[in-house]
Amino acid sequence: MQLRYWRKQMAKNPKVFISYSHDSPEHKQWVAELAAKLRHSGIDAMLDQWDLGLGDDVTRFMERGIVSADRVLVICTDKYVGKANANEGGVGYERMIVNAELVQNLGTDKFIPIIRQASGKAKTPTFLGTRVYADFRDDNQFDVECEKLIRELHEIPIVQKPPLGKNPFPSVELDTQLVDIPKHVESASEAYTVASKLARSGDVLGWRELVKDIRPKVFNNLVQWRENELSGQKPESKEQLVQVVDKAVEIISPLMTVAIVGVQSSREEFRNQKSLIDDLQNIVGWNPAGYEVWIQLPNALGYVYHSLHGCVCMSTSQIDLALGLAQIKISVAVQTLGTKFFPLWEMSEFRGYALSISGSRGGNSLESWNYLANAYNRWNWLPSIFETESEYQTSLVAYYMALNIHELAKVINAGRADTLKTSSEYWFIIPLTFLFQDYDITKRATSLLRRNPEVFMELWTCLDVTREQIENSWDDWTNLVEKELSKLVFNKPYNPEALLNLSDIYRHLFEGM
Repeated sequence: MQLRYWRKQMAKNPKVFISYSHDSPEHKQWVAELAAKLRHSGIDAMLDQWDLGLGDDVTRFMERGIVSADRVLVICTDKYVGKANANEGGVGYERMIVNAELVQNLGTDKFIPIIRQASGKAKTPTFLGTRVYADFRDDNQFDVECEKLIRELHEIPIVQKPPLGKNPFPSVELDTQLVDIPKHVESASEAYTVASKLARSGDVLGWRELVKDIRPKVFNNLVQWRENELSGQKPESKEQLVQVVDKAVEIISPLMTVAIVGVQSSREEFRNQKSLIDDLQNIVGWNPAGYEVWIQLPNALGYVYHSLHGCVCMSTSQIDLALGLAQIKISVAVQTLGTKFFPLWEMSEFRGYALSISGSRGGNSLESWNYLANAYNRWNWLPSIFETESEYQTSLVAYYMALNIHELAKVINAGRADTLKTSSEYWFIIPLTFLFQDYDITKRATSLLRRNPEVFMELWTCLDVTREQIENSWDDWTNLVEKELSKLVFNKPYNPEALLNLSDIYRHLFEGM
């Protein structure tokens, strides 16, 4: 899934930043000649040899240049690639800036590798992944390659793409009429119906009006319900906790359903639904006093929402969107340190240890998992989103598998891959309870993950992690998964053979990707 980085209103003279290493005087001269050629062709090329003087701040020049440029040319020599991968010097610093942009715009074509290896072998830094490069290894082809590059920078292709014709067969036209929004949308089912119509018609203004109508009502209802029903009430049983969280989910379900429909539509104007997490963390009028299990209800709702969000993303092949939400920062008040921010997927309340569901901090993560996995028949609006319970559970398992693989990539990124070989155990951030689902569900979930391997590649690239590194660590990782699973009996009937089968499915996840 390669997304095009369209510059809708590019200046008449596209602005280009040139990133390179000072390998030799001859190489610096070659880069200067390329930059001059670009400038003579109406391209505003920025080069340190011209634009950086004595006393100037080098890091500021690199930051401004990369961020403000329409395109960035990365001159790939053996030395440049080595320094970038080792994070050395100015090249290493530029790599950090590039990574920040890549994380924000997966699939961007802003960065163009220029191959200039003397060894003759085309290599690019890991942070550029498998991007298409311009080949400048043969000096005899300089003018030819330069013309291709100039055309690309001016967005004047050598071969024009033919215009898109009309469908020769009868088709059903999309409903582009404005949708009538009821004055009072009370239920999740009604919200789903209205939101679906708005998304199909592309009615952004109508969508905003719907959210504007629903948001304040659901949060006010949530605050009032807690005040009326839970104030001073002591939590008495696990069954009561499930009922209370279910009621809280029911109250906010109209807003949650609208957000899920936005993701389900896959349309750019609706698919980004991260704001609900912020809303849940900042509920106006939420009482910070009382029993802790009631105070932490918004976190349980956040656990439910990001899990459902991930489910829909997996079923609609939007892994990047799922992991994007999982990485948003949550503010936490830390004694003596003030407010700190942590990624959502690392927060215990959001990753499977919800206090309001289990009744204890750091409690049994299987209770939180079962609460979600068995929700299909409790929440009457969920069948509107997933046709069957099996489809829902498959997508849920696939999402938590993706989080687990992301955790491995973070371990490699932190330089701790070698510890996986020597460790007798590993404390998994993402609980492995998703692997206790039925065998057939787990098997289908692995198939769901295999749909878009290129998205995983993009995400790993942003972490400076290659597929080869993932595969080299995969056996060590799944060995630790099996060791951990063998300990997680959870006071339930335990079938070692079935568990080995599940582990075997997970171990062979990358086959065919």
